[in-house]
Amino acid sequence: MIVDLLSFELARTAFDERRFTDAVSSLEPLLERNPDDRSLRELLARSYFGAAMLGKAEEQARELVRRAPADGYAHLLLARSLERQSRTAEARGHRVMAHVLGADG
Repeated sequence: MIVDLLSFELARTAFDERRFTDAVSSLEPLLERNPDDRSLRELLARSYFGAAMLGKAEEQARELVRRAPADGYAHLLLARSLERQSRTAEARGHRVMAHVLGADG
């Protein structure tokens, strides 16, 4: 849909400009309408992380990992979300998986 594409581009611009809560506001309804869109979910997880909405970032990153266990970046995003919540022991496995899958960061 053209409206969804435009909304996604506006959200990406907001993210690039570090206006993370604006990006979240645009992305949440898009994800409701397009729950299988990986790029939407990833940008939403990154926006949540940038806005320090760590529980929501973790939730979206876990869903990315569940849907694509071989996605190294999803593991990295989940590890970072957990680490920022001081859950380093829990993050360690995802950090290792990210490394094994080539998504060091």
